[in-house]
Amino acid sequence: MQETEQDYAKKSFDDVAHKYDEIPFFKISSRYVVDLIHKYKNETALEVLDVACGTGNIVLVCATCMNEANFDAVDIAEGMLAKAKANAKAQGLENIDFHLQDVTQLTLGKKYDVITCAYALFFLPEAHNVLNTLVSLLKEDGIVIFTSFTQKAFKVSNEILLPLLVKYGSSSAKEYDMHKWENLKHKKDIEKLCDLAEVSLVALQSKEIRYGMSVDAWWELMNNTGYKGMLMELSSENYEALKQEYFMVMFSHADMDGEVELVADSWYVVVKP
Repeated sequence: MQETEQDYAKKSFDDVAHKYDEIPFFKISSRYVVDLIHKYKNETALEVLDVACGTGNIVLVCATCMNEANFDAVDIAEGMLAKAKANAKAQGLENIDFHLQDVTQLTLGKKYDVITCAYALFFLPEAHNVLNTLVSLLKEDGIVIFTSFTQKAFKVSNEILLPLLVKYGSSSAKEYDMHKWENLKHKKDIEKLCDLAEVSLVALQSKEIRYGMSVDAWWELMNNTGYKGMLMELSSENYEALKQEYFMVMFSHADMDGEVELVADSWYVVVKP
């Protein structure tokens, strides 16, 4: 049976759930999403859905700041969802219901004031259909907020790692088009997505998210985000050879403290029907 994009994502993200919520830029980004909710929705008792919730970065911050709101959070990966539930329990949050569901096949049977989707649409085939479906789940005057990385995000590492993945045998890397519009890295790409989804673009803004990281931390990041699936395709020998080359080239970009700046600049998009 041919593996679908959802199967591939599920396998990749289940494997990194234990590390995923340790990534700082996700938590930084979550605060910007909360600010947007407060900007566009004055009510307190909101119904909020967070799709592709991962380990809960968005929904946990929102639920902490908006304790009168009710939240549903869904993810396709059992490992991610288990970690999100554990995080919510550890923080004493009782206003979140978690659901194991595919974002392309939601069956919650509810309408929402706000739907959030962080760094997920660019993973999905026919993302415009998913966005259209999310908008259809809104109450009157509801909004969808989604995020995506800009063209500047992870540029140094991307330009080093992707060719190495191809060199050492990742079939997915060979097929990956870094410049396709579906990656949603440019303003025009997001505008195209909204046009195809037949939704109204309310706001589109970018925010800088930047800090220094050691090359070891960079390697951990690459192993615990979207590149995990590609790295899993390598033999153990090729994995180690790639790692050695990656470190060597990344060190050439390091500053006097041995750090390479992480750029996770992101788009923040608000849409409605």
